[in-house]
Amino acid sequence: MSYSATNEANSILISLASWKSINIELNHFAERYVRLALAIGQHDDLYIDAYFGPRVWKEEAYWQPMTALRAQFEEGSQLLNVLGGKKFNAELQARYNFLEKQWLSIGAYLDLLEGKELSFDEEAARLYDSSVANFQRDELKAIHLELDRLLPGIGSLQSRFNVFKDSYIVPKDKAAAVFNAAVDKARELTKLQFTLPENESCEIEYVNDKVWTAYNWFKGDYHSLIQLNQDQPLTIDRYLELATHEGYPGHHVFNALQEQLLVKGKGWLEYSVYPLYSPISFLAEGSANYALRLLMTAEEIVNFERDVLMPLAGLDADMALFHKVFACVKRLGYFENHVSKLLTDKKIDQQEAIRLLADDALYTHSRAEQRIRFFDCNRSYIINYSVGEDAVADWVEFESDSKAVHWQRFEALLSRPRSASAMKLTR
Repeated sequence: MSYSATNEANSILISLASWKSINIELNHFAERYVRLALAIGQHDDLYIDAYFGPRVWKEEAYWQPMTALRAQFEEGSQLLNVLGGKKFNAELQARYNFLEKQWLSIGAYLDLLEGKELSFDEEAARLYDSSVANFQRDELKAIHLELDRLLPGIGSLQSRFNVFKDSYIVPKDKAAAVFNAAVDKARELTKLQFTLPENESCEIEYVNDKVWTAYNWFKGDYHSLIQLNQDQPLTIDRYLELATHEGYPGHHVFNALQEQLLVKGKGWLEYSVYPLYSPISFLAEGSANYALRLLMTAEEIVNFERDVLMPLAGLDADMALFHKVFACVKRLGYFENHVSKLLTDKKIDQQEAIRLLADDALYTHSRAEQRIRFFDCNRSYIINYSVGEDAVADWVEFESDSKAVHWQRFEALLSRPRSASAMKLTR
């Protein structure tokens, strides 16, 4: 071997040793991050959405005063700055970037727990790494005009919409059959694209008195509990949307891939904890909302709902018209962001927020009340659905019309989560 070749080989070995050492340092910081997140969870039952790391870490988590949590955060921030000065390879840089974003969001959440008031925009930036564009009232007017053209009947837009919607509501005694069929279809189609863990599974439970419509509780070992709230009647389309959002290829697949590839595959334990109010929720909700668009074409959705779900529900109505109407309604997601922002920033009270959702987003009064409870509890979290979905779509579909490429990019995004700002930089 020549002298230059020997030097090159030695240089590679030194780099490998250095990266191994840095990875060990990142492992130590990951433990610090997980343990602090679990400790914060002692102050807020909603903060830890899922945990499937070492059992002893959870058992050792205990209630600590805010001063102690703040001190741990500040100490960790100093260590993070030192780590940031290291020379990373591409994989370790991505790992560090994820840890940094998640860690910094802890500081923002501690501010909230300590009683500091953050505006809606500040929350969105510090908790979810995302900016929020102001809602344009002209868009609301355009949506209303389009709905006015599509909806049959006479009377106010709200009354016509609710009469139209009634023909598509699934009776509660048919909900289980419809949702099971939707989950089975979503799983079947997802498995054509992804190789999922052999023992992955979803359990379904029907509940009441929740601020949300459905929820995925990931339990670890590739198992999820999906709860469907029965408080409000759901239209036929929601069952397939929720099956893909909460299950396949949404939250269940997102968590299962992280557990398989990152936690068990690489030993990166930072992915074993899911703090709900943190940057990973932007991708989690955005990818789950995008899931159905990737899984089936618009025509396939209509055909499946018409030929399979509608008969199971005992319904018979025009699904093509329904989806034209609800494509307009979905655009009101950005208006909901606007209402939550006004409420969070104390520009309006709850009664005015309910009125806006009923008059402009066409909600029933009871559904508007439930939605306001969600806003009051989660504040800027709502942006993760609409802004998050659009960001995921932009990343997945960037410069390609190929569905195969879209699936590859979607799997890459779920297998190695990126924050909102990272998605903009790495398309």
